[in-house]
Amino acid sequence: MPPHRAPVRYAFALALCTLTAALAVPLRGWLDLANIAMLFLLAVFLVALLLGRGPAVFAAFLAVALFDVFFVPPHLSFGVADAQYLVTFAVMLAVGLITTHLTAQLAERREEAQARERDARRLYELARELGAALTAEQAANTVASFLGNLGMRCALVVERGDGREDFTSFGAPLDTERLKQARDAYRLGSPLSGDAGALFLPFAGATRLRGVLAVMPAAGGAPVPLALTNAVASLAGIAIERLHYAEVAQRSELDAQAARLRSALLASISHDLRTPLTSLVGLADSLADPQTGLPAPAAETAAIVRDQARAMHRLVCNLLEMARLRSGRVTLDKQWQPLDEIVGSSLRLYDDALALRRVSVDLPDDLPLVCFDAVLMERVLCNLIENAIKYSADDATIALSARAADDALTISVCNTGAGFPPEHIARLFEPFERGMHEPAMPGAGLGLALCQAIVAAHGGAIRAENRDGRACVDLTLPLGTPPILAEEPS
Repeated sequence: MPPHRAPVRYAFALALCTLTAALAVPLRGWLDLANIAMLFLLAVFLVALLLGRGPAVFAAFLAVALFDVFFVPPHLSFGVADAQYLVTFAVMLAVGLITTHLTAQLAERREEAQARERDARRLYELARELGAALTAEQAANTVASFLGNLGMRCALVVERGDGREDFTSFGAPLDTERLKQARDAYRLGSPLSGDAGALFLPFAGATRLRGVLAVMPAAGGAPVPLALTNAVASLAGIAIERLHYAEVAQRSELDAQAARLRSALLASISHDLRTPLTSLVGLADSLADPQTGLPAPAAETAAIVRDQARAMHRLVCNLLEMARLRSGRVTLDKQWQPLDEIVGSSLRLYDDALALRRVSVDLPDDLPLVCFDAVLMERVLCNLIENAIKYSADDATIALSARAADDALTISVCNTGAGFPPEHIARLFEPFERGMHEPAMPGAGLGLALCQAIVAAHGGAIRAENRDGRACVDLTLPLGTPPILAEEPS
């Protein structure tokens, strides 16, 4: 009850009791005293129901006094002719006080229920508005408007989601001390109280903490209601998490569209370039043939043209294969065959480059047959050998080995050299990602990405690591059960 309205309510209680006495005095000759006492109890009940507990207690004592003065002999005095009336006064006062307590309690509960209903309606409206928010700033403005109508200022301190406890603040500006208190509340995961009645409430979505709601009462305002602000913080956490996942979904959709566009563009360009490049490689091979009898300078130039044409042809082939594998329209021509055949053919393609390096091949005689697409798997080994040549010195050692164990075949290609940059190993198999960003080093960063796509199409896996001072790429293929070969007749 507001303080400035208390005297008015007591005055209404006085007036109602006085009116009851004035109406009952003319009826003294017709009504029994018990009935008149009931009229006073009705007045006390009405005061308790309409005006609250304090005025009702006042009305109970006033009703007993008026009943004694005007209706109990001798009239117009507080004296009583019969002591039994004292029992009447006590019972009347007790009944009045009990009625006052029960009625006031009922009224208080009614007011609490109405207040809860108002809060629920407000929270529903807040949830609906937060559901329409498109950014964290809009969500913060919605929460600030809601709490501002209740006489409070607030700020949303939102964690960026990168795991570094990097926060962005929306709403009311926070000084350094309050930002520190918000971080402490986030780190502890429990509410914290600050100076000047400030309250810091961590809020979470369905998966984890998303930030902190900082609530400050306005100057001279009432204290912050904890239950209501906790509900507001929960709604803010749900809204912030929804916005986060909406942003993630949008970013994923954009990435998928970009990947589809890139694959379509690569397929189109690669297909258009493949035919003229094949002709160019054939002409370059013809020019570089020693039997043409070209002068030494021209023969050297022709060899350079041939090498560059071959490099360009391999790049375009990689682009086309990558686009085909990414589109999912590739049908593998898998057959059971020995590994050493494609190892030998892959090494023969790089005879000239490998002549300056030491090559170590370790293929056990008891290697089982493996089911794979020979053309694509040869492309994988060629790309790995080419990378080993490209990123090693002329006197380096390139080692190729294979081992069969646990129903899988592991093929390793290693070279001595600088190794993979540790910070790039996790991204080496992404398209257009290169181990070393050197302008003089040829390549587009597609070789390892194509290797991963081909190996994955075979149901295998590939990884890169620095091992014993060497850069190694290991690819694993499932062995399966090879067919039983019939023995040839002697």
